[in-house]
Amino acid sequence: MDNHSEVPVYLVDDDHSVREALRYVLEGYGLKVVDFDSGEAFLDQINLSQPGCLILDSRMPGLSGQDVHQKLNQNDACLDVIFLTGHGDMPMAIKAFREGACDFHQKPVRAADLLPSIEKAQLNSAVRSQKQSCKKRFDTLTERERQLFELVVKGVINKQIADQLCISVRTVEVHRSKMMERLGASNITELIKIAELIKD
Repeated sequence: MDNHSEVPVYLVDDDHSVREALRYVLEGYGLKVVDFDSGEAFLDQINLSQPGCLILDSRMPGLSGQDVHQKLNQNDACLDVIFLTGHGDMPMAIKAFREGACDFHQKPVRAADLLPSIEKAQLNSAVRSQKQSCKKRFDTLTERERQLFELVVKGVINKQIADQLCISVRTVEVHRSKMMERLGASNITELIKIAELIKD
């Protein structure tokens, strides 16, 4: 998803009035908001492999916000988490950040404070989703295609690749075409972007 502003915002809070108020404000800024009254309901209905910004109440009956965040991490989810709490303390915030939370806000939170966090979470999530997608496609490459990928992104031309790998230029062209098709890349610039996304 190139436009991170289209990344949906999920709101999980057992307090109906909080959900209603936040959803009203955020939708006023043009955000797509889906709310849930429990961590269980959220996890049951959302595809964790898709990008999303999750505004998560830390203390709820059943699964706590921390429990939900832990499950996201266990599933290598693409979502980025913003914690909301009425009972927050410094150790809780530090733990949330250590486990990958994007931000941590005390209730009641002002839209002006929350919106930059949402934008940051949407961007983080979109990038994480792109990385996972690129890595999955890269994992489908054959050993020879990976060799070509490494050389092509370094700017090595087909004739030099053929000489290095002791194969014909035509064979290089065939492998290169298949490699680019598997990666969904149409040019060298896109290959370099993929290389950047999967390098860490």
